[in-house]
Amino acid sequence: MMSARVQSQTRIVKTGSKTLSCFATALGVMTLTGACQQALATKLNAKPLPRFSTFDRPAKDFSGQGSGNADPMPPSLWANRKPDYRDEQKRQKEEEAQKAQAEVQKAEKAKQEQVRAIKALQQEAINANNTAVGFGRVGRWAEAVSQHEKACKIDPGNEEFKRNLSAAYCKYGEQRLKQGDASGAAHLFRKSLGAASNNALAGQGLSQAVKKMGLDPALADNRIGLGDQLAAGGDLTGATLEYTLAMQLDPCAKTYTKMGDMSVRFGQIPNAVSWYRQAIVKDAGYGPAHRGMGFAYMMLKDFTSAASALRKAVIANGDDSAAGQALVEIWRKQVATQPTLAENHLGLGTALQLTGDLDGAESEYMKVEQLDRQNPQLTPARNSLAKARKHREAEKHREAAETFYGQGLKREALSELAQAAMMEPNNARYQFQMGEYLEGAGDYQNALAAYRKSVLIDPKNEEGARRMRELMSQFGQGQNQARPQQPAPEAEKARPQLQRTVQQPQTQVPAPRTQPGQPGQAIQTGNSANPQIYQKNMFEGGGAAQAGEPAPFTGSFATHDERRESETTGDTGRRDLVERGGEAPNSTPPRAAAKTENPVLQQVAALEMRGDFNGAVEILKNALPNNLQNPDIHHRLGLDLVNLGQTSEALSELRIASALDPGNRTYAEDLARVLKIHQRSLTGENK
Repeated sequence: MMSARVQSQTRIVKTGSKTLSCFATALGVMTLTGACQQALATKLNAKPLPRFSTFDRPAKDFSGQGSGNADPMPPSLWANRKPDYRDEQKRQKEEEAQKAQAEVQKAEKAKQEQVRAIKALQQEAINANNTAVGFGRVGRWAEAVSQHEKACKIDPGNEEFKRNLSAAYCKYGEQRLKQGDASGAAHLFRKSLGAASNNALAGQGLSQAVKKMGLDPALADNRIGLGDQLAAGGDLTGATLEYTLAMQLDPCAKTYTKMGDMSVRFGQIPNAVSWYRQAIVKDAGYGPAHRGMGFAYMMLKDFTSAASALRKAVIANGDDSAAGQALVEIWRKQVATQPTLAENHLGLGTALQLTGDLDGAESEYMKVEQLDRQNPQLTPARNSLAKARKHREAEKHREAAETFYGQGLKREALSELAQAAMMEPNNARYQFQMGEYLEGAGDYQNALAAYRKSVLIDPKNEEGARRMRELMSQFGQGQNQARPQQPAPEAEKARPQLQRTVQQPQTQVPAPRTQPGQPGQAIQTGNSANPQIYQKNMFEGGGAAQAGEPAPFTGSFATHDERRESETTGDTGRRDLVERGGEAPNSTPPRAAAKTENPVLQQVAALEMRGDFNGAVEILKNALPNNLQNPDIHHRLGLDLVNLGQTSEALSELRIASALDPGNRTYAEDLARVLKIHQRSLTGENK
């Protein structure tokens, strides 16, 4: 009961509070409404508030010093802030901009100074040129040359200055030539041509100076000699000029080689290789050209090509010690790099054999046998070494013969030389020397036969051909008439040995190979078709050669006697011809060959009618090994070579034809005519 009463009272109190609250709220609203109405109705009589502008407002003091009790302003956090990367980048950009601007200003200033300097130099060159012209007008050519050189040195690209310098040199040379100083005048004329190569007056003056020096300026050998003297004295420009003039007179292997040597002296190695190649095209057996090419390849670090070229140089000239030493040195380095490779020892043995070190070659061949007993090149190498030893013995007999002949012991000299000829019957040098000794002993018949064989072995032996003509003209037209009434006792006593020389069975050179089914018919090998083809050795390249790994050695071996045969005969067919006593297979005597209709000459005549002289020359050269005794072939080949402008080669063929048939007037007249043409080409005459 009590709890119910308490709950009811509590509800009454809450209800009363809500009522009071609502009453108070209503009373407040009414009071606020009345006040607002009263305010709107009341007139405002108060003064307005004062207004201050920004400029009239007093400045506030934030330092804390103005008022004693005011707190000071705290320090800014940016005061002690360290610079970051943005500040550094900004600073660097500003510095770079300043430097760039300074560089631009500096470059502009330098450009202006350079322009002023160039203008000053040009003016200086002009002044020097004008001064030189003034000296020349009064004949003071030494001073004129000095000033012209100064002008050309200042402005080397000015063609007018070069022409003036060339003219001054030329006039100065003429002045020295009149004074009798031919050597000094020649030097000045060369300087003139060096400044302007088209100065014809300087060229004429140089020829006159050379004539006054006692030399024929139309001979290439004289020009080469002058070039050698100038090169030895350090005048490379003058030497190059002389070699160039020699090349214009006679574009032979020697002149091209000299031009290559000059290119090497100037450091132009690729250009030198080009000159040497042209020399080899002119004469593939010219040793100095191969030697120069080998040294040039060594400078280019191409030791493969260098070894190939040096090997050919030594084969062409066994006395070339420089090429031989370089070749051996290349192979020694190769052996040191790969001492267990048999081909390296084989190549070194060949190099030693070519340079005359036969014992060293034998030692290397023994190493090859130890490393590779089945090497296919080992047997040919040792056979070649045996021939080299035999050649050395033959040379001893020849030297003994020369000693006896110099002492007047002709019989002993003939005996020694006959032994040398027996050991090497295809040695043109031995046969020619035998002819000399026999002629000196009065045995003209055998002397003529020896000269004839030397010419057959070496068709370029002009001295042997000349001796043949002299003996034939002295004792009759034919060989059978060239018999003295009574031979000298020395020749009669030596005749049995000479007969053995001719009839000795030939074992030095292998017999020509024959085709199956065609016995007795010689096959033309690669060397017979082209006598200057050399087999490759390991340095001459090959498909198996890699970097640092040489190709297998496939080089051919040549003794000194084989080397002389390759110089003279050039093919196996021609050596086989000499072995059979000088008679070519299926050939006719010279007289009969002129009468019968030769099918080769028929083909040549057809080509000549069409003007194809190159084809005619090719056919004649291919037929020449089997027609060495046919003067018509040599004569026709000489005439076709003249039509192609190759007078030097033509003269050789015409001389052989005239030697084989000295009674033929046509051959003699054609030879004399070509000699005149060749002389005109050397002297530059057009008449």
